[in-house]
Amino acid sequence: MGRRDLSRAVAVAVLVGAVALGGVDAPAVAAGGHGPRTERVNAAPDGSQAVGGGSFNAAISPDGRYVAFDSEADNLVPGDDNDGPLVHDVFLRDRRTGTLRRINAPLGPGNADFASISADSRYVAFNAETAGQYHVYVYEIRTGRLERADLDMDAGFTGGETPALSADGRYVAFLGLQATVPPSNEDFGRVYVRDRKTGTTRRASRTPAKEGRGYDWPRISADGSKVAYRERSRRGGGPGERDWADIYLADLRTGEQRQIDTTADGRPATSGSTDPLISADGRYVAFNSAAKNIVPVPDEARSYVFVRDTRTGAVRRVDGIGGNQYATADAISPDGRRLLLRYSGVEYGLYVKDLRTGKDTLVSPGTDGKPRAATAGPDAMTPDGRAVVFESHLDDLVDGDTNHETDVFLRHVR
Repeated sequence: MGRRDLSRAVAVAVLVGAVALGGVDAPAVAAGGHGPRTERVNAAPDGSQAVGGGSFNAAISPDGRYVAFDSEADNLVPGDDNDGPLVHDVFLRDRRTGTLRRINAPLGPGNADFASISADSRYVAFNAETAGQYHVYVYEIRTGRLERADLDMDAGFTGGETPALSADGRYVAFLGLQATVPPSNEDFGRVYVRDRKTGTTRRASRTPAKEGRGYDWPRISADGSKVAYRERSRRGGGPGERDWADIYLADLRTGEQRQIDTTADGRPATSGSTDPLISADGRYVAFNSAAKNIVPVPDEARSYVFVRDTRTGAVRRVDGIGGNQYATADAISPDGRRLLLRYSGVEYGLYVKDLRTGKDTLVSPGTDGKPRAATAGPDAMTPDGRAVVFESHLDDLVDGDTNHETDVFLRHVR
């Protein structure tokens, strides 16, 4: 999924109404600093609401201290002069100190978005538009140092976007963007991994076997050795192109390229698969697919969430609440035990699903405790699932929401 695909998905998800649910963990919002509660993150240091545009694409550090997000608002920090239609800045909130930084400010005017935080809470990677092209930058939280990561790619590749960081921030997986006409069997995108320690970059996505294929949505394991990504058709879905996208896992140590969206015995998915997520050790890969042959699904289902155990080869279908067919996996915990699921269709809302116990915990309640439509990014959940960041345009997730904008929220489950 490209940089703007996510924003379009956000717009669709948050414009859907909310329905009350039964039989699941749906705690009401608690006042004060203890117990289940929701707080708005994209506020100015003095508590003022964001004005001038919406806020999106939140990521949270594993310890819950930092939340990164991008926003069109121009009142979150003093001196924000990066104005213009739909121009985003990347902000980093330190919840321990209460401070808020605009971390792309040294790069000058231009759009910046889609931040990712390393598991050691030291680095933030994000996209930024400089001199008319998108690049990937890594920001060191302690020093404020900025380093460009989309360097030393194949000939003709001069930009990058949608980064993902290894646990210590050494490795950066990203989508490399080609400025020239691509080869006949490739689209404009390739997935690369930058080793910031050695200053080298290597291609992670495979050489395509079909004409007109491109690559995107990279996710990287904690040690940087494995990268999950999507291979898609340049033409997208359509007549004669049901299998328009597949999920692959690259092992950078062995060079293996393994298709993930297959049946247990290795038969390819018969329809498109999207949005890969990878556990910290690279063992589990979650994805969304409309394929009916991966495991048996009801004929009327449009899409399901699947989780593959790459060690055993087993693949599991993850159903929504009460068999809800319209579930999308937005994030996975480092151990692969929990998924952050976005439900739509029959029921709506964001839930943390414990794959071991089957329990669903609502993380997007309104002030009345009932579910509200929301969407989240791949780094939106702490490892234990007790804190989740997300976005919603609805105005009744917290009291006093009157800015009529999409806001970023943090839900404390307990």
